[in-house]
Amino acid sequence: MKDATPFDPVSALDFHGLRSAFKASVAELLIPEARWAEHATAMVRELTNDAHVDTGMIQWIIRK
Repeated sequence: MKDATPFDPVSALDFHGLRSAFKASVAELLIPEARWAEHATAMVRELTNDAHVDTGMIQWIIRK
């Protein structure tokens, strides 16, 4: 994934990769569904280097 600055939008390719990585990490780490949003938020923050994370994006990442 690319190095993001605080104001870079997440590309469709990065988003797809992030969602795939999220699903894999949830399965590997046995993260309970109640913690999925927290886990996805941390992953987006790491990708974007931005404390603000759009809740709509998180909902798209964690949807089944």
